[in-house]
Amino acid sequence: MTDPIEKTLTVPLDRATAFDLFTNRIDRWWPKDTHSLAAENGRGNEARIRVEARVGGKVIETLPDGTEAPWATVTAYEPGARLALSWYVGRDEDEATLLDVRFTQTEAGTRVDLTHGGFDVLGAEAETMCANYTKGWDHVLGQCYGQQCRLAAA
Repeated sequence: MTDPIEKTLTVPLDRATAFDLFTNRIDRWWPKDTHSLAAENGRGNEARIRVEARVGGKVIETLPDGTEAPWATVTAYEPGARLALSWYVGRDEDEATLLDVRFTQTEAGTRVDLTHGGFDVLGAEAETMCANYTKGWDHVLGQCYGQQCRLAAA
């Protein structure tokens, strides 16, 4: 069994703003040049990403040619508090892993706790994908989202 990935970041924003930036303004901070389907063709910066803000909604990448590619299905949407996703970017939905992001107000701002698990659904690829996502979330959450939060607070 593959252990879930757990990442924590404290950002200098109130939790409603931190949540809004993570979800409604994902296209501002997500590193599309390296972490998107369009990046595979060297056109990541031309892609757009959006979260449909409701349970059952999708996280969607709009490719440069206008094609929409779903990355995930929203399984929990609690503004200012929690976003949970069935995460299958680049895969079939039946190979989805589980992503849960929680936002907790602190004296320093907001603590963002990301848990990404359920990799065993990927069979023989589970360990490799978990290792890739462990590094990937350091960049995506820790660097890209964190930097955008610091800019928003300035």
